[in-house]
Amino acid sequence: MPSLGENGGKEMTELAHALHRPVEAVELDREIRKLAWPAIAEMVLHTCVWTVDTAMVGRLGAEALSAVGLGGNVYSTCAWISAAIGVGVQAMVARAVGAEDAEEAGFSAGQGLLAGFVLGALLAVCTVVAAPWVYRLAGFARDVSGPGSDYMRIVGAGALFFIPLQVGSAILRGSGDTRTPLYITMVMNSLNLVGDYVLIFGVLGFPALGVQGAAIATLAAHVIGGILTFRAVFRKNGAVHLRARHVLRIDGPTLRSLIRLGLPAAAEEGLMNGSRVASSFIIAGLGTAAFAANQVTVAAESLSFMPGYGFAVAAGILVGHNLGAGKAGRAVQVGYRALRHSLAVMGSVAVAFFLAPRLIIGVFTSDPAVVQVASVCLRIAAFEQVFIGMTDTLCGSLRGAGDTRTALVITAAGTWLVRMPLVILAIYVFRLGLPAVWVITCVDWAVRSALAARHFRAGRWQTARVH
Repeated sequence: MPSLGENGGKEMTELAHALHRPVEAVELDREIRKLAWPAIAEMVLHTCVWTVDTAMVGRLGAEALSAVGLGGNVYSTCAWISAAIGVGVQAMVARAVGAEDAEEAGFSAGQGLLAGFVLGALLAVCTVVAAPWVYRLAGFARDVSGPGSDYMRIVGAGALFFIPLQVGSAILRGSGDTRTPLYITMVMNSLNLVGDYVLIFGVLGFPALGVQGAAIATLAAHVIGGILTFRAVFRKNGAVHLRARHVLRIDGPTLRSLIRLGLPAAAEEGLMNGSRVASSFIIAGLGTAAFAANQVTVAAESLSFMPGYGFAVAAGILVGHNLGAGKAGRAVQVGYRALRHSLAVMGSVAVAFFLAPRLIIGVFTSDPAVVQVASVCLRIAAFEQVFIGMTDTLCGSLRGAGDTRTALVITAAGTWLVRMPLVILAIYVFRLGLPAVWVITCVDWAVRSALAARHFRAGRWQTARVH
């Protein structure tokens, strides 16, 4: 099928007619919702592992909140960069499942899981070694760097399970199963919630471990989640038919394809999360109260990313399945239908952020100075929600097609050509406060959404190579 770029007028006309066919639209919407809602709920729960840590540790004071905030940012950045191999795994598995090639799907899954174990082990070692240096570079005093280093080391040990867990979830999603990762995450969060309460504050006869307690609870959740995920991907009735030989035998062509798809995804995660870490170091110069306000705003806003993420997952899976089955036109329709759902939900989130910022921020901290600044920032963040939904959903479709390079270029343009230069100017040149950083973030997402929409319309992603 010719791409939209080659025959734009005809393709767009056909697409417009297809989107207005009631039966076709209802069928697509049903498929999208079926895959999206478990993915949304899963990511909400994943985010809650860190959000619950932030909310409970926030009761210990600004120093403890800063310790967990910086350590959590640095570690999660490294973890999600490593877990980006799952983007390639999901695209390859989805395309193979769509083509009904069970053996190819199994090797793609197995080689991805092998890579996940290796990356997890490397990250665990690096975190233990680097933890103290992170706080020295940020210039924090001992009352923050001491507990922060302990937090990073304990949580980082769980990378050996967390990275393969994310790869395993990508395998399940690529096969069309978004519910099993959700159920596993529900178990993880239950453990983390109980563990946080018991170990941070010292109840039921346990000692009050504070920041260390939060780290131990998160570590335990990741270990149990990893074990449950391994069990799920190796079940005999799974659509992928993963076997031990798929993991233990190195398959050169499959690994090369994973690297080709995974490296841009990892670079994208590195650029996006790296900009957040760099911003954290810059914001740390504004003082402990401003840094804590930024952390609770990020924690509150992180839940809003989930609808965009869920519809991006659904779009990516269905785009991969349809391209694998030779249905490129239907893959285009999937992207647009998923976008409509995403914008509707993210628009509702924007209204909540604008109308009730203090109520939301109050969940995370009771410090009056922190609440005041964070509420202003969250109200500003309301204006970026629609742009986030558009960017995530369209880029999810591109990744599902195997076009991970374009998503990388879009992220690089927004974060490092727009956001970071403007943040540096705002803080160091114009001496503006934290709200200015959030205004700049809105500009960043607006630029990214425009680039994503333009590339999706062009249609070159339909011919992206996966294997």
